Amino acid sequence: MTEQLIIFDTEYASWQGFLSAPEAEKKKAEIVQIAAIKVNLPDLSVADKLNLYIKPHFTPRLTEYFINLTGITDALLEQEGLPFLEAYRRFKQFAGSLPCYSHGWSLASGPTADGIVIGYNLEMFGITDDSPLDYRNIANWFKQAYAEKNIPIKCQASGQIAKLLGLEAQLKELGLDEHNAFYDVHSILAGLRFLGFNRLF
Repeated sequence: MTEQLIIFDTEYASWQGFLSAPEAEKKKAEIVQIAAIKVNLPDLSVADKLNLYIKPHFTPRLTEYFINLTGITDALLEQEGLPFLEAYRRFKQFAGSLPCYSHGWSLASGPTADGIVIGYNLEMFGITDDSPLDYRNIANWFKQAYAEKNIPIKCQASGQIAKLLGLEAQLKELGLDEHNAFYDVHSILAGLRFLGFNRLF
């Protein structure tokens, strides 16, 4: 069993009606944030953290819908945003060979939307990664735990986990909220700790 894992999340520049848009349109959504936590097993302590903002290249202006949803603004990206390929390089260096878990409730297996959209962004830049990261879905852990503990949750996003379990006070010091990727990875970790996940299975 690996002694560490990565919990990660992304935010990508979406628009009103994005979820129902054709796949060809979704492929144009540029990542503007990658956040990750390196977690020690079995105690779920934090070994390291990463929070990267990314300045869009192809569509440099964010939509009002996205700004209202995430709190991420054009001014923030202008000040702190990295080029996507630099951010991706840093994320890969951070993750190394560790399994990378993100949260995709509606997906049974394989990479979640976060892993898929990273692939789309690489395609936009004409990059083929011959050694991609090992993307996995952590939502299945939560589904099993909720079933075992008789917690009636039918659907959730990663940033909702802490609030649904009454743990949002633990994340108050972040000064962020749901749909900021750095908040969302901490929400996932808080949920794992609360539900007693101290090992991979």
